[in-house]
Amino acid sequence: MRREIVIFNLLSLLVTLGISALLFGSASVPDEKRLAASEPQPVEAFEDVDLGPDYGEIPVFELVDYYLENPPVKSATAAPVQRHFGGC
Repeated sequence: MRREIVIFNLLSLLVTLGISALLFGSASVPDEKRLAASEPQPVEAFEDVDLGPDYGEIPVFELVDYYLENPPVKSATAAPVQRHFGGC
């Protein structure tokens, strides 16, 4: 019985590693994209962000500028929300 368990585990491991090795090429990111993603991009390089019918499309530069001029403020009166997960 022990021998069958060891053989099954080894075969399962080999099949899993084989499938992973075959599919690795399609899951990996090309070097050009990886290197481009690791470098900071200028704000002008980004496309406009669509904020819906109320605001329309706004350049990223304006969004960043607005955030820097109006940072989010934590409310002193707001109590933290307690969430209960399961149980009683």
